[in-house]
Amino acid sequence: MRLTNFMAPCPYCYTNIDLRKVTFRCLGRPVAGKKACSKKVDDARSTYFGDLNEYYPTFTPSNRSMFHEIRRSTCPDCLGTTGVRLCPQCHSRLPDGFSSDSPLFGLVGARSAGKTVMLAVLMRELATNGPVARRFRHVITLYGANEKNGQAEKLQNLLDQMESTAGQLPPQTQQTAGEKSTPVVFEWKMPRDGIAKSTLGDYKSTVFSFYDTAGEDLAADERALSMTYLLATDGIILLLDPFSFPNNTGRSKALADQQVETSPENVLHAITEVLRQNERTKLNRKIKQPVAVVISKIDAFWDDIPANNPIRQPSSKLPYFDEAEATSVHDHIASLVSHWGGDGLLTMLDTNYANYRFFGLSALGAEPDYSTQRVDERGLIPHRVAEPLLWLMTERGFIPKQG
Repeated sequence: MRLTNFMAPCPYCYTNIDLRKVTFRCLGRPVAGKKACSKKVDDARSTYFGDLNEYYPTFTPSNRSMFHEIRRSTCPDCLGTTGVRLCPQCHSRLPDGFSSDSPLFGLVGARSAGKTVMLAVLMRELATNGPVARRFRHVITLYGANEKNGQAEKLQNLLDQMESTAGQLPPQTQQTAGEKSTPVVFEWKMPRDGIAKSTLGDYKSTVFSFYDTAGEDLAADERALSMTYLLATDGIILLLDPFSFPNNTGRSKALADQQVETSPENVLHAITEVLRQNERTKLNRKIKQPVAVVISKIDAFWDDIPANNPIRQPSSKLPYFDEAEATSVHDHIASLVSHWGGDGLLTMLDTNYANYRFFGLSALGAEPDYSTQRVDERGLIPHRVAEPLLWLMTERGFIPKQG
């Protein structure tokens, strides 16, 4: 972390907080002779997330420093020590590795683009024993998995449904309408070697956060949580349904109420307006924030894509991001988008963004049965689901790249 920068958006409520002025939560372990603190409903948790669980009390230390973060403090009532740091606004627990360098990534797209399914499958890919952790030999921890009304819990339930014998697909994500849930927050730890290990510690870590918004939320200014989320992001994963392009609209096998109603250009325009506010970008300047433009459900077009095309190749198992491979995939996806009638989207991206990259993925790996809303009988066979995130992490300098 830069010594002069202690500000960071909370990975749960996206409020900008000063890491020198965090709140702490008592652990209920008093010193001898002191009465233990009691649990009660946390008003901040209730307000932000509708969380009515009972917690030990919170407090803000009086011995704050202007030059460094405080990692431990003493409860003023029971005098017990605690290292549980909280966001001062929403009282969510901050992961140990959270710092001003921890990125927030936005996952956005129109209705029916497949955001919820992608995020649920990505959560599985990032699991401690999942393919991404094995590939990079890193430790990836999911926070909030046991929180009631948390997005991680909801996604795990959806994943269980998809992986069960029933193979049920999740319903459409509904507009927030005041109902709030905690986002999905991961801590990614990577071991250090050599001089870096002896001087900077055994590992470096970063925390990243995802929040799944309903597609309709993008165009609704009153959806304050979604807007705050987008304004705090360090990178965007824009998910586009291939059937929303003009030349593909008649090819979708989805039922009428499951089809995309918003054009890719309209979705990109809405996001561009928000990101320009975020960066205070002048109209004659390009947005610098990296944007991964992802074509979902790419498996539906396997018949149109040769088997040796890089889009169809599985993700690399090497412990670095293959830049040459990713560039080749980008070029082939851009060609597909043009073929599908998406030249307007290509022009908008070139005009407004200094750093964007195309990806093609499939969270399911095979087209589902839309009439019964069930996954393919072979189960989940995801294709290149983690690549957009890995690119964003590479852009942050956290993952090495070659090529």
